[in-house]
Amino acid sequence: MVIRRDWRIEFEQLGPEEMRKRISSSIFNPEKVQQAREWLDEKEFGEERAYRRDSSQTARSAKNAAWIAAIAAIIAAICAIIATFSPFWKP
Repeated sequence: MVIRRDWRIEFEQLGPEEMRKRISSSIFNPEKVQQAREWLDEKEFGEERAYRRDSSQTARSAKNAAWIAAIAAIIAAICAIIATFSPFWKP
C-alpha cells in the first residue's frame, strides 16, 4: 500500500515514538492508523526488507538469465545436429 504523501510528511514530522502514542490513543481514523502502522513498519524494517527485495530481484534475474542460456544452448545443439547430418540428406 502506498502511503498518502500528506500523511507521510506528517508522520515524518511527528516521528516514530509520537506515532506509536497516537496509534494507541485512537486519535486517527482506521485508514490513517493502517497507513501509520505501515509507515512505522517501513521505518523499523525498511532497510532489511529493501535488502531482501533487492536480493530476491537479483536472484530472479540470475534465474531468468540461466533459463535463457539453457534455451540458447538447446537451440545451438539442435542446429549443430542438423548441420552435421544435413549433407547426408541431399541427393
